[in-house]
Amino acid sequence: MIVTVFAQNVGLVGMTRVRSRYVAAVAGGILVLLGLIPKLGDVVASLPGPVVGGAGLVVFATVTAVGINTLRKVEFDGTNNLLIVAVSIGIGMPPVVAPTIYHTFPTWVQIIGGSAIASATIAAFLLNLLFNHTPGLNKAKTAPAEAAPAEPAATS
Repeated sequence: MIVTVFAQNVGLVGMTRVRSRYVAAVAGGILVLLGLIPKLGDVVASLPGPVVGGAGLVVFATVTAVGINTLRKVEFDGTNNLLIVAVSIGIGMPPVVAPTIYHTFPTWVQIIGGSAIASATIAAFLLNLLFNHTPGLNKAKTAPAEAAPAEPAATS
């Protein structure tokens, strides 16, 4: 099992407004102590599943909200960005709704395709590179609006 603190940090920073790297370092130290002192680990393991699930729900919902807030700042009009987001979400969904979908594929496909985050991120990166950073392909951007013609001056 691979454990990271990055995604959780986004949610926790959004909820607590604490942005210190020392907090993550102290949390890491606490996790080491929990691993080295079995009685402390037992205390944490005795927490009821619904309590842990409720806390996880809040944290990961906040991660989602932070992602949506980030997308709010993206310019969608006159660009291919809506297509990039839509296709990336579509590519990231199969491992979430059908976790066994890639089990018959080669190992390297399972590693990339089996992770919703990895597959969606790679898709977004490649599509952004293709549509927004390849000369001649980004024709969806509109030219600036021309100034309206001046109305004739009224004569009295």
